Amino acid sequence: ANFHNLCSPQQVLYIADDNEIRSLDPGMPNWRYEQIFQGDANVRIDAMDVHVKTNRVYWTNWHTGRISSYDLPSSSSSPNNNRNRRQSDSRVTNIPDLKMPRGIAVDWVAGNLYWTDSGRDVIEVAQISGGRHRKTLISGMIDEPYAIVVDPQRGKMYWADWGNHPKIETAAMDGTMRETLVEENIQWPTGLAVDYFNERLYWADAKLSLIGSVRLNGSDAVVAVTSIKNKLHHPFSIDVFEDYIYGVTYVNNYVFRVNKFGKGPIENLTTGMNHATDLVLYHRYKQPEMTNPCDRKKCEWLCLLSPSGPVCTCPNGRTLDNGTCVELPTPTLSPISPPSGPCMVECMNGGSCFLNAHKQPKCRCQPNYGGERCEIDQCRDYCKNGGTCTPSPTGSPTCRCLTGFTGPNCDLRTCKDYCKNGGNCSVSAGNQPTCRCPPDFLGDQCQYSSCEGHCLNKGTCLQSADGSKMCRCQPQYTGNQCEIDKCHYCRDGRCIPNNSFRSTGDFTCICTNGRVQPSCYTCDTNEYCANGQCSINPHTQLPVCKSLYFVFTILNALLCVCTGTASIVVPILLLLLLVLLAGGALFWYRKRMRGAKGFQHQRMTNGAMNVEIGNPAYKIYEGEPDDDAGELLDADFTLDPDKPTNFTNPVYATLYMGAHNSRNSLASTDEKKELLSRGDEEPLVDPLA
Repeated sequence: ANFHNLCSPQQVLYIADDNEIRSLDPGMPNWRYEQIFQGDANVRIDAMDVHVKTNRVYWTNWHTGRISSYDLPSSSSSPNNNRNRRQSDSRVTNIPDLKMPRGIAVDWVAGNLYWTDSGRDVIEVAQISGGRHRKTLISGMIDEPYAIVVDPQRGKMYWADWGNHPKIETAAMDGTMRETLVEENIQWPTGLAVDYFNERLYWADAKLSLIGSVRLNGSDAVVAVTSIKNKLHHPFSIDVFEDYIYGVTYVNNYVFRVNKFGKGPIENLTTGMNHATDLVLYHRYKQPEMTNPCDRKKCEWLCLLSPSGPVCTCPNGRTLDNGTCVELPTPTLSPISPPSGPCMVECMNGGSCFLNAHKQPKCRCQPNYGGERCEIDQCRDYCKNGGTCTPSPTGSPTCRCLTGFTGPNCDLRTCKDYCKNGGNCSVSAGNQPTCRCPPDFLGDQCQYSSCEGHCLNKGTCLQSADGSKMCRCQPQYTGNQCEIDKCHYCRDGRCIPNNSFRSTGDFTCICTNGRVQPSCYTCDTNEYCANGQCSINPHTQLPVCKSLYFVFTILNALLCVCTGTASIVVPILLLLLLVLLAGGALFWYRKRMRGAKGFQHQRMTNGAMNVEIGNPAYKIYEGEPDDDAGELLDADFTLDPDKPTNFTNPVYATLYMGAHNSRNSLASTDEKKELLSRGDEEPLVDPLA
């Protein structure tokens, strides 16, 4: 049995670095990595994925157009033996006519292998054993397919297209039910990872320097990690497990991890990579065991998963006929030249001319060259300090640096400014810097100074530049000050050294029930915690107590804060409400007064007769002060006995004028004068007098 499957639930990070695969244990201090595989000069690992059950890693090599695999080290393999293994130990999956394979994904349930081919703009699948029964699933309406991941539990696959119209698409694993998942606020989607437990898809955008996530149904798209909030720059490839996103950067080839919810800055795990292209986290829980639905289907050729269940399908070159796959007839070639017409462009440096979709002649260049006529040598003077240049189909070649140099162009020295406080830097065979520190300094970069009296049980005290202290404990002890003896967890059992294939000097327990485990205490009966809630730390597998008093204290503090805040906020809100009500009332009153109009003096006509309504004596009280309707009567006003409009009362006007045929009409002039006799005798007085 191999180490990964049976002996330990440890997680291991595998990193593709040009033609090498390196392993990194995030649980080990100082983030040291080991070389697991190194290929020859023709190997360029572009993308990779692991098959946990068979303990193999698969990768694409666009440089040679191949898909290869390699057995990961088991418990019986020592690190020295791993370094001596080379490309001769890897297996090549012979799948013909691969032009530029890029992303790759392992279906660990049905035993199939999925990959993208950006040279032919397709997504294909084949059986994982030998690459047999290959089938093209997606073609057309796809520009530059890159990363691909699968979700066998739900029968879905997801891929990133970073062409002229970048997007992330999804489909069933048999190629049906294709739809677009993300197409807004995305430019270079180069990395994909599925969080199977939380049902979210994460993507890395190398150009926008962010990591986003979306639900598997396409809803709730959010930006999880950014360059501003988390100091992340140009993430290229990612993987996700538990609470962390692991990835490599596009520019400086850093290996990092960051909280998947965007809490806190990124943590650089290691540097010194020549050209980190992909990484994958190995853990047995990432590919949970489940029944293969294809076992009951008994497909003749190829069985693919889908949300509705397993589907039997025919490989390329065959078609379904009466429930079986029959071979397609070979097409007959016409002796007439193809209708595409002549290709008149002269391509240089071995390039070939072809007609694009618009019947325009273009050049298809060799990997080393670019430009409209393949006249540009990508690798000319690109790599410095003796670095070996490898062309790229995207126009950005990569460099394999000599030992002691690093950077995209091999223009940086690996040891430059790496060791602090006068440490002596040397470079290992894997081009990783190592520091030899002065007597008073410690740490992988000599960044800590020694201190005394802080750590217990012979722990080594490390003091950083800002004065903070930390302890490097002996294998038997743990805690912030090395105050906890790990043998305490053995209870009534025996405490023995942990003999794993990595000699870490750690300790473990042989319990009274005969089991070998980190702790003989369990949380089933809560016997470890006297007061509080017991839980198992997923990294150390040791019990941890969460005090209920602590929880109540936090809740009480929050309640006090909320109560104190309310005592200040509530009066302020009431005051603001009163001010708003007063302002609203004043606004309403002014609007009402501005809209109200008093009684206006106005002439009306009734046939040929003018009728004046209103008393001129009171017109001064009507309207605004500046309104003409409120002026006093004209000083030259006199009563005219022959004028029919002297009366402001229409009743008097009717009696005065009258209808000549009426009995009540005051038709005689004497009567009119009698009615106006006072006006002739006395002058008109001011009505305000």
